[in-house]
Amino acid sequence: MAAALRFLLLTICCCYISSSEANNPVPKLHYDYSRIQETDQAWKCWKEGYRPAPATSNKIHESGNGTAADIERILRFDQSNTVLFLFASNSDNLNLHTTFQIVPNKLVRLSLDNAGLERLELAFTGRDNDCRLAELSVPRNRLSVLPAGVERLTALRKLDFSYNLLEEFSLDRLVNAPGLKQLLLAHNRLESFGASSVQASFASLHKLDLSNNRLRTLDSTYWSMPLLDTFHVDNNRHLTTIGGWTRTRFPLVKGFDPAGTNNWNQTWLKSVQ
Repeated sequence: MAAALRFLLLTICCCYISSSEANNPVPKLHYDYSRIQETDQAWKCWKEGYRPAPATSNKIHESGNGTAADIERILRFDQSNTVLFLFASNSDNLNLHTTFQIVPNKLVRLSLDNAGLERLELAFTGRDNDCRLAELSVPRNRLSVLPAGVERLTALRKLDFSYNLLEEFSLDRLVNAPGLKQLLLAHNRLESFGASSVQASFASLHKLDLSNNRLRTLDSTYWSMPLLDTFHVDNNRHLTTIGGWTRTRFPLVKGFDPAGTNNWNQTWLKSVQ
């Protein structure tokens, strides 16, 4: 009788657990990622857009739905032989909280789009990674600061921190990346952006996006960007002028939006367009 009662209680418990799991399923998040791994070639400073030859590489592509733990496992890929890693998710990742650490590696492109990032770290020593990473894209995350050591990324061509939580940004952090072409910082909480009194020279920069932030002042006095042709600064509603801006200094920029997305000083605006 006692044995039968224990069996009945066990059955009830199992049924309750199954019912509980059914009523509270573990949420699944959609992901899509590509990874190209280098297998044979020795380390070298690859040119922009480098992709290894098919004979010495292995490409992996996968998409699906997984738990937060599954995505965290995907983000712990082996960086030592990966040249390109592109991760994206179209899920609502508010409950996904991840930290990503870039270690000495062969990465040329790294994109982590909507990966739940709250912290990004660089773990280099010596000159291990100075001439590898050309693209670092981490849009749609919850990053509030640039990682310490971003100054070490001397080969950067594209830096995308759009749709994050940055409140300030100093161009001084990127002066060691003279080949930078795109700096994308839209949809953050930037209240300050610029350089110190030291000249910020970016001879290759052609796109700068500061739109949809909280800028009240902006001073371009120390910017040297002769190839800048695309400059977005709309939807910073308290921004009325840009210090140091003249058409002769930025001849390729086509102009600012005068249609009311900023509270522009119209006299100043006419003088620079």
